[in-house]
Amino acid sequence: MLKEVLRSKGVKQKWLANKIGVSEVSVSNWVKEKSEPSLKNYQKISQVLDIPLNQLTD
Repeated sequence: MLKEVLRSKGVKQKWLANKIGVSEVSVSNWVKEKSEPSLKNYQKISQVLDIPLNQLTD
């Protein structure tokens, strides 16, 4: 889901990583669905990208 959101917003993984204070590897793993963000990071992503939290978690 995160991959589609980033693409639709025109956001690069590196930019998101810098904005929410995580490594690029973490974001890459989330995009590849190798791992999931913590609830805290989901909330940060939601705020930074200005999208509802449930759009990331559904």
